[in-house]
Amino acid sequence: MKKSILNLLLFLCLYSYATRIHSEELSPLELGFFLGASNPVPGTDASRVLDSSLGMGMFGRIQWPWILYTELGANYTTYLSTTERRLTTVPVYASLGYKLPLDLPISVFLKAGGGYAYTVARPANTATWNPMSVLGTEFSFVAGKKVRIGIRLDYQRIYETIGTEKPIQNQIYTSPYEQDTRLTDPYYYKLKDADFFHFNLMLTLLL
Repeated sequence: MKKSILNLLLFLCLYSYATRIHSEELSPLELGFFLGASNPVPGTDASRVLDSSLGMGMFGRIQWPWILYTELGANYTTYLSTTERRLTTVPVYASLGYKLPLDLPISVFLKAGGGYAYTVARPANTATWNPMSVLGTEFSFVAGKKVRIGIRLDYQRIYETIGTEKPIQNQIYTSPYEQDTRLTDPYYYKLKDADFFHFNLMLTLLL
């Protein structure tokens, strides 16, 4: 199921670009990357056990369909903590964006979409694909007609409680600290949805 969804996202990207090729006014294909701070949303369960980290990612975007922009992307972040807990996320997403019709030297985009996130949690020792939703905004400007520079603000919610089985016995984390009963009880690790906020600097090439 997850593989089929990822294949569908790839097909939509290729189809949308092929459609734009036959248009009289072909807008440029944008390929870029971003780098910045990744944070669990304050006040959530994730923020109480995980620290902020550095994240990075890549994305591609074209103007399709109509006045909307289709964007495909992925990012990578590993969240650490002062305890044994650690979470690695690799979200793969697709979103539709709208460029606000403002008479300003900068462009403002609003985006919404979804996808799947590959999450590796320690010490629960789980590695799963979880559905996710994405909301975001972007402030950017084009420099020299071939480069776009800006700031991305993205919110991602990873739904661990959807379609994820409870921990089983063979996923126990082994540790020399045997006195901590949490590490030998897989059912201690309850399924939780996680919310993350990303503040990134971005650079794209207009092809």
